[in-house]
Amino acid sequence: MNRLLPRVGLAFLLLLVALILAVVVARSLFSNYLRSEAFRHSLGEAAAHTLGASTADFSPLQFDGFLVYGQNFRATRDDGGAFSTMDADQLRASLDWHGILDHSVQIDELTVQRLTVAPPSQTTAVPAPIGPSNPAPAFASAPSPWRVDLRKAVINEANWQWSADPAAGLTRVALTLTPAGQDAWVIEAQGGAVRQPGWPTLDLENATLRWQNPTLYINSSSLRGGSGQFAVTGSVQARSSVDLQVQLANVDIQPLLTPDWRERLSGALAGTANVHAPLGPARDSAAPASGIAVSGSLSLANGRLTALPILDQIGLFTHTERFRQMELSRASADFTHTADRLEIRNMIVESEGLMRVEGAYTIENGEISGVFRVGLTPSTLQWIPGSQEQVFTVSGEGYRWTTMHLSGPANHPVDDLTPRLVAATGGAVIQGAEGAVRKAAQSALDLLFH
Repeated sequence: MNRLLPRVGLAFLLLLVALILAVVVARSLFSNYLRSEAFRHSLGEAAAHTLGASTADFSPLQFDGFLVYGQNFRATRDDGGAFSTMDADQLRASLDWHGILDHSVQIDELTVQRLTVAPPSQTTAVPAPIGPSNPAPAFASAPSPWRVDLRKAVINEANWQWSADPAAGLTRVALTLTPAGQDAWVIEAQGGAVRQPGWPTLDLENATLRWQNPTLYINSSSLRGGSGQFAVTGSVQARSSVDLQVQLANVDIQPLLTPDWRERLSGALAGTANVHAPLGPARDSAAPASGIAVSGSLSLANGRLTALPILDQIGLFTHTERFRQMELSRASADFTHTADRLEIRNMIVESEGLMRVEGAYTIENGEISGVFRVGLTPSTLQWIPGSQEQVFTVSGEGYRWTTMHLSGPANHPVDDLTPRLVAATGGAVIQGAEGAVRKAAQSALDLLFH
């Protein structure tokens, strides 16, 4: 027994030393593997699989213990998917070696200084890899038994161009991504700007999104343009469609207008809009907006119409100065707009104590069809002989009312109110009065079209 104990102790000590050596050797082998071209190639394969990319390449990696640094990463797609190229600069990753027994490269946090995403292209050219010119060894081309377990990614500056127009996209947005199950990520966005040609630039305050392959859900977002506020929710189905719900509040209408209308109409928009747009290669590139549909309800607060020649003309023959600078106490409508059809419902435009127009109309294939209820105050109509007795015959809400039908080509609409006014006055209409309604309607249509 006395001789057995020292032998057991020695065996235990040798076993302990062997285990320590095994761990040291394992860590050394693992460390060497992480520095190898095989690992870099496997890491690219894993990234390509995750992104649905054709190729994915990391520049040579540098190690400081279990901190890993890389100058560049590039992924490419040539299938017309969500992007054509994705470039990341100045990467830093912290590794946890405890997953080596499970063939897992655990990345506790990946930091990217700048991420740039280019839009899909039907003729995407695959750029050369950014790594060494020497091909990867033959054994690296086989499927790698290793997997990458990314726990968190931080992107300090993300830039995403979503169309061929370089002015369309997200710029300088900070992102934080955390996994949320199988093929799912929670994305927090802060700062940056959203740009779309024809629209003012919007500042992104914050957004919360969820990527659940193949859908990006916009759970919440807040954007600001000047004093206007936009709240956007919805979803983006990869290579399928975009469905967004937009809430607007206190949005200045003038930046949305053509230059000639910016001096004529002012006010703040509020309301909701639902946007549906197709995505992917099935979309007709020659008519990119052909499948876009927008519907919703909008209202204009503190509206004012001014510097319109037709209003000056109406003010002249009605002897009413308020027509020259018309304050809109109410302006609202429901709408549906597609590529070849505009439908306006429940339209109300009122300058209280002066006039009110209610109605609905449809413009389809360049033709307009609408029915309106037009109300003018008796004090205004007194300057048009016979108008109250024969045309504006219904009283209510402080106005005298009549019905007007509008039809014909949208660029030259025909109304049935002007002939009735001419007939009521026996032709004794002040010069320039005939056709005033038609011109007013055309001015309104020009505003809606442009």
